Amino acid sequence: MIIIMGHARLAPGELDMMGDAMRAQVEATNKEPGCLHYSFARDVLDPDVLRISERWTDQAALDGHFTAPHMAAFNAAMGKAKVLEISVKAYENGEERTLIG
Repeated sequence: MIIIMGHARLAPGELDMMGDAMRAQVEATNKEPGCLHYSFARDVLDPDVLRISERWTDQAALDGHFTAPHMAAFNAAMGKAKVLEISVKAYENGEERTLIG
C-alpha cells in the first residue's frame, strides 16, 4: 500500500475558485482501480490550505492515476490558481519519497 499526504497553500480566495475542479477530481479518482481513499480537506485553522490524503493499493494504481484524464484537467485548473506552496509525499513500507516540493 502507498499512502500519500500533502498540502497546498493557495493565495486567498483561490480555493473557493477551485471548488468544482476539486470535487470532480475527488469523485473521479475514488472510482479508479486501486484507489482505496482519495480526499481533499480545507485546513480548519487556515482556509487557504488544502490538505491532501490518498491511499493506493500499489505503484501501478498510482501510475494509472497520474495518467488519468481527470488528473490532467485538475492539473490544468491548479496551473491557473495562485499556488504559494505545495508539498506531497508518498509513504511505502515505512519509507518516504518526495513527489512534489
